[in-house]
Amino acid sequence: RSELVMFLVRPAANAVVRVLARTGVEPWQVVAGHTVIGFVAAYLVATYSHSAWVWAAVLLQVKTVLDNADGGLARATGRVTEFGRYFDTVCDLLVNVALFAALTRHGPAAGAWVAFVIVTLALTADFNAERLYKEARGVKPSEPGPPGAWAWSLALVRGFYQAVLSPQDRAYRALDAWLFRTAAGKRWTEADSGERQRWADLFSTASLVNLGLST
Repeated sequence: RSELVMFLVRPAANAVVRVLARTGVEPWQVVAGHTVIGFVAAYLVATYSHSAWVWAAVLLQVKTVLDNADGGLARATGRVTEFGRYFDTVCDLLVNVALFAALTRHGPAAGAWVAFVIVTLALTADFNAERLYKEARGVKPSEPGPPGAWAWSLALVRGFYQAVLSPQDRAYRALDAWLFRTAAGKRWTEADSGERQRWADLFSTASLVNLGLST
């Protein structure tokens, strides 16, 4: 399913990036837009109308395209920032909370929240696998941004991320470091560049990213 998602979504997202790159639209504005779309979809999911569910499904596909386009727009226009990374992740989490809360109206609430936890853990593995892949190849972290009067917004989303999602990141990194030490017989910090790149290779990273997409 994940390959089908990328086959359909990636070309559409790239087309959106090509259009938006010629405008003054900021990547964070794309994030804000698809977040609003996600909340509207969650509201429609919470109803008991068949037609509303159909529209919710359509809106979620639109959100998926835009969610893939915001990062592409940032990279294409040289506007990759730390703020964008946190803002996108936090907004996606809030939309997921809204969607699974909506699902509790149609079945056992415990089942919906267990599914939410599974999705969140899968996305955590996705994010951290990609981060390890980049770190192993010396890819520099994003710039802080946005500057000046907007610095409070970075502090806000960074603080939210560190309070809610950072514990999961640390747990994943600890598990990955333990697995590496078990397999390689040495600590991650003792490994050379080649060993790190073989561990955080393209196949394993892409597998976890596809797992995150398919959830």
